[in-house]
Amino acid sequence: MMMFRFMKGKYNWLLFIVYILLIIGLVHVEKSHADANIKTLIDGFWYSVVTLTTVGYGDFYPVSSIGKVIGLVIIISSLGVLGILIGNITNIIQTQMEKKKKGLFGTDFNNHFVIIGWNKFARDVTDQIINANSNVAIVTDSTADLELIKETYDKGRVFVLFADYKNTSFLSKVNLEKANSVFVNFEDDSDSLIYIINLKKHFEVKIVVALQTSELKETFKSVGVAHAISKNDISSKMVASYIFEPDVALFTEDLMETSVQDDDFDINQFKVTQCNPFLNKNYIDAFIGLKKDYDTILIGLVKIEGSKRILLKNPPEDTKICIKDYLLTISNNIALQKLTKAFGINEGVGK
Repeated sequence: MMMFRFMKGKYNWLLFIVYILLIIGLVHVEKSHADANIKTLIDGFWYSVVTLTTVGYGDFYPVSSIGKVIGLVIIISSLGVLGILIGNITNIIQTQMEKKKKGLFGTDFNNHFVIIGWNKFARDVTDQIINANSNVAIVTDSTADLELIKETYDKGRVFVLFADYKNTSFLSKVNLEKANSVFVNFEDDSDSLIYIINLKKHFEVKIVVALQTSELKETFKSVGVAHAISKNDISSKMVASYIFEPDVALFTEDLMETSVQDDDFDINQFKVTQCNPFLNKNYIDAFIGLKKDYDTILIGLVKIEGSKRILLKNPPEDTKICIKDYLLTISNNIALQKLTKAFGINEGVGK
């Protein structure tokens, strides 16, 4: 196949060179004729372009016998040259369209979430992120998944990149440096571990990984994974809760889902910024204020100390709310919109 392309390219160049030489030869023959109108190379090229495009103005034409023969050859050659031009233009357009389809032109998403590896679990995660009004960039090595993702999601919310997982250089196309976090989602934990080690060599990003078992959980944390979640652990805890405390399980499952309807409840977290009305106030004041003014329950606080996140599930009443802390709340969708406006920031983990 490569040899065929080489020979085809070589043949195209040869035809093009012959075509140019014919134009030069035509000018050389015609310019010495008394009635000639093709006297310069510009005239010759104009004649060839008019012939090539089949316009045929008739302002330039060969008058000598030899010139007419050369002109006839140029006319016949024009068919081949025109075919080559159209073919090359078509190939360029098709190549650009294919690159765009595969996401090779990249995205300008910022503070978005990147999912590497596609399956039903990744689709469920994507749906939850979109419901939380965040953008998602997906990396897959399957053309079938590429088509499915493009058909399923709005391109303004979901960007998809078709790439070889082994080539991490392609990840710049998903604007990985400006992503909020990366979710690595492979079927095999060993594949995930190898991929993450390679990823950390090239990008400094927060990584979340879903594990099939909990056996390698500490190993993943040791290589710099922010959160390693075992699917089995979560499932077993939920099943046990349904057996022992079914109402608690129902309540927990409902809160874990992103709210869509106005009366849907959800657990949210908000980063404390300068415009937060509860900045520098005590925890109890924030608790009362949130319930009274926003119909929202404050259930916890997260303190940031260096690279560590310290979760305070029921902090003392006089715990001071500081800049860059996170407020953990339970609210419905109506209250969530009020909180977003009052806090001046969307829910979720900011960079």
